[in-house]
Amino acid sequence: MEQKKTASLGERIGMTIFAMTPTSLVSTLTELDETGVDHVWVPFGPPWSADLVTVLSAAAARTSRLKLGTAIVPVYSRHPVLLALQALSFEHLAPGRLRLGVGVGSPELAKIIYGEEMEPALSYLREYVQVLRPLLTEGSVKHKGKFFTAEVSLHATTQIPIYVAALGPSAFRLAGEIADGVLPYMSPAHYLLEKALPALQEGASAAGRPRPPVIAHVPVALTKDRTAALEAGRKAVKIYTTYPVYRNMFFAAGFSEVEVDAVADTLLERLLIFGDEDTVGKRLQELLAQGLDELTVGPVAVVDAAEERQRLARLIGQL
Repeated sequence: MEQKKTASLGERIGMTIFAMTPTSLVSTLTELDETGVDHVWVPFGPPWSADLVTVLSAAAARTSRLKLGTAIVPVYSRHPVLLALQALSFEHLAPGRLRLGVGVGSPELAKIIYGEEMEPALSYLREYVQVLRPLLTEGSVKHKGKFFTAEVSLHATTQIPIYVAALGPSAFRLAGEIADGVLPYMSPAHYLLEKALPALQEGASAAGRPRPPVIAHVPVALTKDRTAALEAGRKAVKIYTTYPVYRNMFFAAGFSEVEVDAVADTLLERLLIFGDEDTVGKRLQELLAQGLDELTVGPVAVVDAAEERQRLARLIGQL
């Protein structure tokens, strides 16, 4: 299990790069490889856009040091044996540089795409990791469970860490039991410190293992203009307030239905960081000092998305 409490500051802060075309994503990741950024998480786009693991493998072949993370591969989209094969192929191209994030994604969307009722999310995710992990670490699996049957030897082993997406208490407890790290997307720091960490510790203690690290997603607008930053942040966050799982997370974080529906300033001020490079750098370090294990900075475009992303990358690479 990766544990970043003793890691350097630069190793504990990475970036989130959002959906692009495969060509532009590979180009952007190649640029980031040269900035000093330690790692990048890439959210999984709609399944009709591109396969994320394939695109990251292409980026790995064109970069030399950047760690690349899937955030996330929806478990309903492929059998764990297939994902293990993809991960092992990546490992051959770029040893030690893959961070494999998995999660249930949207069961509702999966039902629309695949035309089938999806199995209970957390039970399905637990068994998915039960099949996936031995394939990666031992090179084989023999499993007959409720959702999966698999018996295969891949004749290769790796130490690819498995990260699990989580937003609510039950998911955090499960992640504490089975994950090497946890990806709580778009979650305010106070919610992670007050709700997520205790639930993670509960799950980890029940499984007799150390608590896995939390990788907190932090939206950042690189501007000193408060009004512009909040407006840009509101546009970036709005879509998530329409999904039940995110609404429930925001409610659990103490925000009212009115605040969530409006993506109110009071919500954004607890979620979004904005300012110039000095201000942003200090705020990121404060979040780590408060007890978060790692951060992944999500650029929020205000005027020029590419230019602001490059400035953020240089800042993070210098920390």
